[in-house]
Amino acid sequence: MSRLTLKVSPLSFHQTHSDNIAVSYDRRKARRLTTFCKGICFSARIIAPLERVHVRVTDVSSLWSGALRFGFSSHDPATLVGSSLPRYACPDLTNRPGYWAKALPERLASRGTVITFCYTRNGDVVYGINGEDKGVFLNSVDVIRPLWALIDIYGNTTAVEFVGKHIVT
Repeated sequence: MSRLTLKVSPLSFHQTHSDNIAVSYDRRKARRLTTFCKGICFSARIIAPLERVHVRVTDVSSLWSGALRFGFSSHDPATLVGSSLPRYACPDLTNRPGYWAKALPERLASRGTVITFCYTRNGDVVYGINGEDKGVFLNSVDVIRPLWALIDIYGNTTAVEFVGKHIVT
């Protein structure tokens, strides 16, 4: 039996994001401008089951504590208003239906670190750091509806970019 390989467009950030975020012209990089919060971003397109999302930490600060939060949302970012997004993904969004995210341990969020994550058909979110699998990060994600990547550039993490291959098998 042959494997179907489907090429999909590279990941970019959606135009809907927190007020404290600036997105690069090509929409592949996002930077939090001030303070340590209001850094919520979404992928511009739906993420398929088992599609790996690769995010590189491109800039960090030592002014704050905490680090990147990531996961998924079943809410189409096009239906959201950036200025109405809360200060924090965790717990402000994750206490609402349709949002699943968790904090990356601060020690893992150094400049140059590549975080890879995807969701399985049974609703687990698995992740890895710099190519090393770390296991289940979240569970009980509702995979019945389409999902967008959710990234909160929080705390000492100040900028990230989408990197890597974008192929679904």
